[in-house]
Amino acid sequence: MKISLSTDFLTGLIFCGLGATAIIIGSKYPIGTAARMGAGYFPLLVSVGLIILGVVLLARSFLGETEEVGEVDPRPLLVMLVSVLLFGLLIEDWGFPLAGAVVVVGASLAGRAFKPIETGLLAVGLVVFCTLLFSYGLGLNLPHTRFW
Repeated sequence: MKISLSTDFLTGLIFCGLGATAIIIGSKYPIGTAARMGAGYFPLLVSVGLIILGVVLLARSFLGETEEVGEVDPRPLLVMLVSVLLFGLLIEDWGFPLAGAVVVVGASLAGRAFKPIETGLLAVGLVVFCTLLFSYGLGLNLPHTRFW
């Protein structure tokens, strides 16, 4: 059996590895039952789903023709990593609206075609939607800026 570095094979390995790691980390939390879920119930459920998806992708990579892994461009990965890190660093001091806008702009910069007006409208729309959903819909306390 020939194992080629296809996108399905590598993605399946990553999903299985992430799922197994999450199960190991989450094993400290009580699972509970479906009626009375503990803190580890949902992470376990998501991790098992991730492993199942990884196994399906691995099987698909062995059974069929899949796309070979080409050249990897690290720029989008690095831009997204920096924008998520900035979100984590800025949310307490600058608040959710500005930190959320940083993530949206970072995601847009990670793509090939950056359109400032479209990105600005998307950032405003997503921040307003998330603020309405989490603050008012779910009643969570989101950090707000000192400027608001």
